[in-house]
Amino acid sequence: MRVYLVLVTREARERIPPLALWTARRAVHEAFPVPADVVRPVEWVAPGGQVALLGWSNEPEHELLPETLVSGGGWRLGHCGYLAEPKRDVDLLLARDDLAGTASELGGVFSIFRAGAKGAEAATAMARVCPVYHAESGGLRVMGSRALLVHLVAQAVRTGREDPEVELEVEALHPLVRHGFYCNDDTPFRGVRALPAGSLIRAMPGEPTVVRQQPSPPTQETPRNGKGRRELVRPLAEALVASAAPLARHRDPVTLALSGGRDSRLMAAVLKAAGVAFTASTHGFADAPDVILGTRVAQALQIEHHVELTVPEDRKEFVEVQHPLARTHDLIRMCEGMNSAYESVNRYRPYTLAPRTSGSGGETLRGGFLYDQDDISSDGLQKRVRLIFHAAERFMTSTAKERAAVEHLPWAERARSDGFDVLDKLYLHYRTGRWIVGSHTATLMNSPYYHPFFDNRVVREALALSAEWRRSEYPFYLLIQELAEPLAAIPPEGKRWRFDRGRAPRFFGRRAWQARAPLTARGGTSGFNWRVSFDQSFRELLLEQILDGPEALFDIVDREAFTSLVRDSPGRWAKQIWHVYTLSVLLSRQWRLPTPDLPSVRIPIPN
Repeated sequence: MRVYLVLVTREARERIPPLALWTARRAVHEAFPVPADVVRPVEWVAPGGQVALLGWSNEPEHELLPETLVSGGGWRLGHCGYLAEPKRDVDLLLARDDLAGTASELGGVFSIFRAGAKGAEAATAMARVCPVYHAESGGLRVMGSRALLVHLVAQAVRTGREDPEVELEVEALHPLVRHGFYCNDDTPFRGVRALPAGSLIRAMPGEPTVVRQQPSPPTQETPRNGKGRRELVRPLAEALVASAAPLARHRDPVTLALSGGRDSRLMAAVLKAAGVAFTASTHGFADAPDVILGTRVAQALQIEHHVELTVPEDRKEFVEVQHPLARTHDLIRMCEGMNSAYESVNRYRPYTLAPRTSGSGGETLRGGFLYDQDDISSDGLQKRVRLIFHAAERFMTSTAKERAAVEHLPWAERARSDGFDVLDKLYLHYRTGRWIVGSHTATLMNSPYYHPFFDNRVVREALALSAEWRRSEYPFYLLIQELAEPLAAIPPEGKRWRFDRGRAPRFFGRRAWQARAPLTARGGTSGFNWRVSFDQSFRELLLEQILDGPEALFDIVDREAFTSLVRDSPGRWAKQIWHVYTLSVLLSRQWRLPTPDLPSVRIPIPN
């Protein structure tokens, strides 16, 4: 994992305050969630002292891993994530003046930072899985890959303190209560914003800050005939194959988590078509669809497949889990308060070069929030858009409701004319671009992790197909046919392909339709999810922190309504209890202290 920070003065003749550099060197060890002794720093400060680019990495020196900073063409350059063609892409990024235009052409999953004597720039990819955060304080522009680091440096300049307090923007926290992630460009830290997806931010001494978003690719009309539709998805198929190039450079086979479902099946097809050496692993009961379909996919592709069968054990009475305060403390540090402790993310371990991937992100190829939207009437689409911004409003304060209404308004206006596009873009910009960031960070600190479905060129090619057509899953099915035709004959898991859910063909195609009948779970092999099925004792442990926690929480959560709802219908609001608990710990600032040494907690398994 690599962390970057850019500093640029607003005035042409001002120098970067020494306090800002000193704070950055100290604060990185709080903002970078790895042991301090494995971090390697590198710095560049322009001769005039108006521009600086600082980088830190816990990655070992290796030919497959980039240098933290490279130079050329008067620039110093660093990037988070990975580039599809590292040598060529870095040369382009150093040689060309138009960083935004160059970045939009590149494959990979990345954010880019570059600085020179005249100023600095940063750019995000279309999926924004690798973020850029920015703030301004006391005439200093601050940009970086970790929001807390950006905030602490800006706070130091604003207050003149070497070890500033964290100032949280309480009123902006309401989306976390609703969803456990942000559905806008806010952060928990006052004055710090996330750069939008596919955007550039430029800061030059003596000039205003510029933020510019690249336009999305124009949507192409969907042909009526089969040949035209196959030709339309071919550029996306080619982009997917190209997106696997970084994985092919590893000497070790890539490990693919293979469930046999739609997304991991397509990922297996992509790796096979790209000639990537990989093995697949599946976990579950012998009669589970994941195991049955995963085995069929592996056999069809003739790849090595490891199946870890779940063996029924003697009846357990409880599960033992980490204390929620310790769990939440660790997650806030990792995800910077932008994910709920309901989520499970990796913990730090020594870095290994073993490459891994999964089918994560495949929903983008199936229409984003549309993939599970059954009501596609104009009213139905607008109702879904409203729910994204106003979820859990039964226990939000009037202040939180008013803020949500303001944030919802521009999207609601767009949804009146094209609800399909709105639900597609909301998923890409916020469900992908904000929710996935925390777990992605947690994987990058331990090993190289690749996300072909989030690849910049893949996303751009996907957006060229209409959201309504992608929702039908037919383009997804055509991709499987194009890349690994034998997999198209293997039935899907759970539900039919959406394009297959109408009336069965009477004559032509009936046999193929019958063969595509889905495989559904049978028997009692469903797992117990302790995070939503906890008992009254654990619920009271969560509520104690919430109700006795910081009063600022109840500026956005209505205490009385929340207490009443979660006590009367606790199962319905289990995730929101986690979300609110996370905010209580965040607002308490306990997460800035060492992880509390607390005993684990037992949760009974219900009959």
